[in-house]
This record gives sequence, C-alpha cells and structure tokens, in this order.
Amino acid sequence: MEGRSKKIVGVILLYWITSISIVFLNKHLLSGRFGKHDLSIFVAWFQCLVSVVVLFIAKSVTRYVSIPSIDLGILLNSDVLLLSINFVASLTLNNLMLKHVAVAFYQVARSFTLIFTIILSVFMLKKGIKCLTLFSCFLVICGFFVSVEEEEQSGTLSIWGIIYGILSSLSAAFCAIYFRKVDEVMNGSPIKIAYYNNVNSFFIFLPLVVSTNQLAYVFSSDIIYDYFFWLYLFLSGLMSLTIGWASALQIQYTSPVTHHISINAKSVAQTLLAIMYYREVKTFWWWVGNMLVMLGIMSYAFFKMKEEKSIPKSFTKKPLEKAAIF
Repeated sequence: MEGRSKKIVGVILLYWITSISIVFLNKHLLSGRFGKHDLSIFVAWFQCLVSVVVLFIAKSVTRYVSIPSIDLGILLNSDVLLLSINFVASLTLNNLMLKHVAVAFYQVARSFTLIFTIILSVFMLKKGIKCLTLFSCFLVICGFFVSVEEEEQSGTLSIWGIIYGILSSLSAAFCAIYFRKVDEVMNGSPIKIAYYNNVNSFFIFLPLVVSTNQLAYVFSSDIIYDYFFWLYLFLSGLMSLTIGWASALQIQYTSPVTHHISINAKSVAQTLLAIMYYREVKTFWWWVGNMLVMLGIMSYAFFKMKEEKSIPKSFTKKPLEKAAIF
C-alpha cells in the first residue's frame, strides 16, 4: 500500500512539474528575449517534430514503447484528420494567447474550454445537460468576466489575448470530442494517438510555418546560433509529449475526477508561482474571479464523480482509455 502511495505522489508530481514547466517555457519562447518576432507557429511545429522523433527513437531502443508502422488508412481517417486540424489550431491559438497574456491569467483565459466542451458534447455526442452542469458553467463565466474586468482596470488586459484564449478554448474542446472518437479507432492507446496526431500535425503545420515566414526568419537570423533557444525548444517539445503520458498515468493511478482536481490544484500553484516570479500585484476581486473559475471547474468534476458512481461499472470505460481526452 505504501509503495502505491509513493507511485501516486510521484505521478502527480510528474504531471504538475511537466504542466507548469511547459507554460513557463512557452511564455519565455514567445514573449521573453526570443519573442521580438512572432514564432507561435514555428514553436508549435517544432514541438510536434520533437514528439514524433522522440517516440520513434523510443520505439527503436526500448520494448516498453510499442508503436506499429504508420497505417495510411488510420492516418487519413476523417476523425483523425479532424483531431489533428483542431490540435494545430489549438496549439497555434494557445501560443498566440500566451504571447499576449500573463502566465497568471492563463487559466482564466482558457477557462471557456469547459463551456465549449459541454456545448459540443450536447450537439455532437448527443449527451444530455443537467442543471448542476449549468451552475458550474455559470460560475466559470462569472469568474471569467470578473477577472477580465480587473485586468482592464489594472491596464494589463489584451483584447487579442482574450480573443485567442476563447478561440483556443473552442479548438481544445473540439480536440476533446475528436479524442473520444479517435480513441475507438486507436483501440484506446494514448501513445498511438499521440504518434499519429503529431505526424499529421507536423505536415499540417508545414505550409503554415513556411507561408508566415517564421521558418525563414529562424534560419536567417542570429537566433539560429543561440544554443539556449534550441534547448528551450527541445525541452518544450519533450514536455509537450510528456504531458499526455503524465495525464494518462495520473488517471490510471487515481481516477479521471481526481485528475480534474489535480489540474485545478496545479492551476492555483501555477498562478501563485507566476505572480511571485514576475512580481505581480493583484487585487482582491482579481483573486475572486480566479477562484470562481476554479470553483466552477471543481464543481463540475464533483458532479461528474457523483454521476459516474451512479453508473454500473460494466458501462464505464477503463481509466486509461479516457487519458487522451484531458
């Protein structure tokens, strides 16, 4: 029992460290000393490249990573392609948002993911909606507008950051829906989904990174000789891949609901770290807005937990099969 407890703590720590690190790394790449030129698409494209290469190497050198050869039928499956297209949109918009908003505001800027996921589940997956779910959405929306108002009052509000955040939330919600559909095509394998999705995304990103001249800029500027730039890029790609694996492990060793709770606790820690690191000062109502968003997401997780407990086990999926949607 003690050994399992240590594993659970280790898995949660892995998720927290990976998830927080990738946000700070991306922020540094997009608006730190490397952020003079917009590299949002190049960073996302390179992360996909790192994910594919690392998975391919891992498959070649260890027996613990099992990835079959690329099946064009699966790669070009309509749901797999739609997942990758939305994944590309989500990554790009998320990077653009992060370029314009502070890390402390990141959770609030992305909070509409829950709202859009619930709406799309109703229209695309034909799932019902309950009053308690609407209450959770109400809390998130209230928290969002309170936080936005406080950002405006403090003079740190970026309209483009908000727009990118909402669009990124919509793309992420579509990703969650298509992850559910692709889960059946891939036989519930998170690693296989990650591999196929990143291969597709790499090629979808290619015309974008070329047409925006971001690839040309990197290879024609002094940044190409900056070792730290490539180190941060590689680490962000590695973290991007690891976060999916860490999510799968966290769900496997705990539960999907505990995973949601961990995400929210991590978001609080991430916000506090960002405020301390960047030496920001926030108002009382700014904190109220953030807490309303967190409370809305936590209450949704609590309602889902009660709902799952009322469903016979024979009708529920294995925890690992749900890993890809978070």
